[in-house]
Formats: sequence, C-alpha cells, structure tokens
Amino acid sequence: MAFYSCNRYRLIVLLLLALIMWQLFRLLPDKPDTQLSEPDIEKLEDDKFNKHKQDKVKVRVYYEALCPDSKHFFMRHLGPVTDKLSEFIDVTLVPYGKATTKEDHGQYYFQCQHGEEECYANKIHACAIETVANMTTAVKITDCMIADNMDADAALLKCAKQLKVEPDPIKNCANHELGSALLKKHGDDTHILKPSFIPTITINNSRDNQAAILKNFLLEVCKLIDMPLPPPCL
Repeated sequence: MAFYSCNRYRLIVLLLLALIMWQLFRLLPDKPDTQLSEPDIEKLEDDKFNKHKQDKVKVRVYYEALCPDSKHFFMRHLGPVTDKLSEFIDVTLVPYGKATTKEDHGQYYFQCQHGEEECYANKIHACAIETVANMTTAVKITDCMIADNMDADAALLKCAKQLKVEPDPIKNCANHELGSALLKKHGDDTHILKPSFIPTITINNSRDNQAAILKNFLLEVCKLIDMPLPPPCL
C-alpha cells in the first residue's frame, strides 16, 4: 500500500508542475512577427516618397530674358523637368543676368546685356514671379514668355491668357517702383554669385557641374532624389 501511495503522490506532484509550467508559458509575451505585411510595406514606401517631397531639390536659375542660352535652357530643360518633377524640386528664378544697377536720388537705373528691351522684359519676369507666387506657375509663365520676349508686353498678354493669369498687376508692377525694386533685388542676388556664364544654375546651393546641368538637367536633379525614384527619373 505504501508503494501505491508514493506513486500516487509523485503523479500529483508531476501534474501540478505541468499545470504551473503551462500557466507560466501562457503569461509569456507572444513572439513579434518580424515580417511586414503588404500594407505596412506600402506605408513605409509612402513615408519615404513623402520625405523627399518635403526635402525638395533646391534649384536657382540665374538668367536674362533675351539671352538665347537662357531661352534654350528654359524650353529644353527647366520647363519640361518642372512639369515632371514639380513635387520634388523647389525652383527660384533670378531674372537679371549680366546687367548692372545704378542708384540716383532713390531711383534705380539698369543697363542690360541685350539693351533696354531686356531690362523691361526682366522686370516683367520679376513681377510675374512675384505676382503669381507659385513656383510651378512662375516657371510656366516665364518659360512661355522667354520663347519670344522681344515684345515683353505682347509676350505677357499671350502667356497670361494661356495660363489664365491676370496680366494687369504684372504690367503695373513692371512699370512702377516695385518692378525696379524687384529687379534690384535679383541684381543683388546675382552679384553675390558673380556668374561667369548666363544661365547659371545652382542645385542645392552648389554651382558645380554647370556643363552637365546644362546638358542634362533632369539627370542631375534625379541624382539628388532619394530612392524610390519617381517615374521620370527611371
């Protein structure tokens, strides 16, 4: 009888130990699933995509309204690239070029590389950029005007109509003190940079690789966009 009692006691102890171990395992945290689901992966990709929408490539274009090289860059490179990558770049336009500024009794006087017509066209561009206050629209209207800028007023009327922009505030600006003040400001910015060639383009505050930028602006911008690259860069 003592033998059976001992075995029965051992069996009870083993059952109690098994029950305790089972309860302990139940309290342990579940092992995390290290494999991301498809929605999680898509969210990470979206976050990365949105990040380089926020960290845009900063482009500054120093140009002048009647310069053939400026016209070529706008029409062949800046306009198309801005259309394709407007969410990824931040373009600042600086219309002034190889002009000079003199001040006399509070009035500004300008001399431009291609004559008085260019000084006035530069003012029209400066006022258009200021008035529309939208990067993409500013590039579009200046790209449109620079195609035929010898008659700046006619170019403004044609391009403002195409883009549904009111031309009168731009023209009034160009013919009054604000236009001169804006062109003076662009002149100050240009003189700080001291470009030897017009147009000069800086990307993320660097003026390196001008030949490459003028040859393939899209490629040089795409090099600075983080993965995943937008379709125009592929």
